[in-house]
Amino acid sequence: MLGLSPRPSSCVTARHAIRTFCDDHQIGTVADHAELLVSELVTNAIENCRSKITLLAICQAGELTISIRDDGCALPPRIMTADPEAESGRGLYLVDKIAGAWGTLNHADGKSVWFRLASGSGR
Repeated sequence: MLGLSPRPSSCVTARHAIRTFCDDHQIGTVADHAELLVSELVTNAIENCRSKITLLAICQAGELTISIRDDGCALPPRIMTADPEAESGRGLYLVDKIAGAWGTLNHADGKSVWFRLASGSGR
């Protein structure tokens, strides 16, 4: 579990932490996708909620589940169709296309967005 502040440098911290986690658990085959999706979800939490962020990663039987929790913001995330020229707006679209499964959980003080990647599979 990793606590993050709502500032852009937290994306770098989260990516490095997930890369290390994947290497430590010998699931390096999913590390690139995990880094990308973590970066997108942490960025969403920073931009939309500006609250404390918690990153949780669990590896069981070669399957990686990552949850990004933000406190103080229960706004439900939604997949958007970004304009081809837009610099943002593709985060959940990427999660939906890359992760084997994903979803959200509401909490009394915020929400979590989670996704799952299976080591050794194309998705």
